[in-house]
Amino acid sequence: MDDRTKVSRRVFFRGAATIAGAALAAGVIPIRAAQAQQKLAKDIMKYQGTPKDGQKCDDCQYFQAPKSCSLVAGDISPQGWCTAYNKKKS
Repeated sequence: MDDRTKVSRRVFFRGAATIAGAALAAGVIPIRAAQAQQKLAKDIMKYQGTPKDGQKCDDCQYFQAPKSCSLVAGDISPQGWCTAYNKKKS
């Protein structure tokens, strides 16, 4: 073999690991994206139409005006609350 066709063991395994990683990422990423789009039922999230301890949907990072949530299914009141409440970052 001439010097151009020689492949060291290190180069071979680095290439194999890269290919394996790319194949894994290609298979996993679409599955996670599909799961992230599913919303949970109001009863599972213990949603209520009134604030709790000063916390309300309008102040939550998951609230999408005018009446939606990225985590909870259905219409959401800006004055509501659920267990996923997470205050918006200022």
